[in-house]
Amino acid sequence: MRILFIGHNGYGYPHTRVRCYHFARVLATMPDIETAVLSFRDDLAPHKSEAAMYENLRDREKLLLTGKAVLRLLRERNTLLYIQKAHFHAAAPYWLHRLGWLRHYVLDYDDYDIPLSNFFVRGWWNRIFFGSHRWDEITFRIARGALGCVAASHGLENLLLNHNPRVALIPTGVDGEVFTPPESRPGRDRVIFLWNGLVWGKPIRQNLLLVFRAFQRALPRMENAVLRIIGGGAEWETIQDQTRRVFPDVPAEWRDWAEPQQMADLLRNADVGLLPAEGDDLWLKCKSPTKLFEYMASGLPVVATACGEAVYALRHLESGYLAEDESAFAEGIVRLANDPALRQRLGEGARKQVEAEYTLNVLGEKLYRFLNAITGSLQK
Repeated sequence: MRILFIGHNGYGYPHTRVRCYHFARVLATMPDIETAVLSFRDDLAPHKSEAAMYENLRDREKLLLTGKAVLRLLRERNTLLYIQKAHFHAAAPYWLHRLGWLRHYVLDYDDYDIPLSNFFVRGWWNRIFFGSHRWDEITFRIARGALGCVAASHGLENLLLNHNPRVALIPTGVDGEVFTPPESRPGRDRVIFLWNGLVWGKPIRQNLLLVFRAFQRALPRMENAVLRIIGGGAEWETIQDQTRRVFPDVPAEWRDWAEPQQMADLLRNADVGLLPAEGDDLWLKCKSPTKLFEYMASGLPVVATACGEAVYALRHLESGYLAEDESAFAEGIVRLANDPALRQRLGEGARKQVEAEYTLNVLGEKLYRFLNAITGSLQK
């Protein structure tokens, strides 16, 4: 069985890195499986930045990439296609499937992307390739036509089950051999609270503002604690200017975006991971955050808003600290800043939980069993 993973972005973005490249690598170790990855950014548009794949692609460029993908996929008639996300990159495999050239595909859905979908700007191109110009209907059509769907969160699982009876819940997960705790946390005169990510729009801005408000609340009750924020994105400079102006007393270190290969070392040099969620929209409820599993695998205790997948991935005061609101988030920061033994215990609990439930090997085996079930032709 040959499986071709089709990703919108490249290795630099976590959804393609983990759910295409890493899943392909793990499945390739299974009996009788051959895998490959077709990344629209890495393979078809290497001159584009990762962000440019979302921000400024014109329909002409999307059509050119779609045409290149069609030529590639004509050689994959008997291949099981694994389409990661429902964006314009799904046009080539879905159109060839509608024509009867490609037999089967799987949809992997790791974010509630419908309000943020990156299809064609002009509705007629969407109607030609997908049969509809509506982003929600396109997404659900792709789900309905799939041999099966893979959902990264409980929220997405419930959504996809309305359109396909064969859905597997497989979180994003982490490479537990790359992201590891240090042999011992170095003695420091300050406690480093870490957040990392791309500040691409309002949801992320709101999350970071929650962190700053909670940290400001916590400051009078703790000593020698600092925020370390590693990131980038379209609104990176905007959020820096805003927080420096509104929260001048919050000690914050800003570091520009780090390559994936550097992140494991950066996490080993932090003390606590932060996973805020501000708001109540479906994107937040359905997110399977890569950073959460990387924090946990690195032995970091995590202060997280009790929202979405964090509720399932963290056990309060066993492998993390779940906060119902901003006040509780601040309380979690205070407790972990002032209690080294609690930090160690929660960090150890987080690592154990990742090893049991969220490493690539564990999730790869689950994905293999699912593909075996829906195709009936994968032999162990």
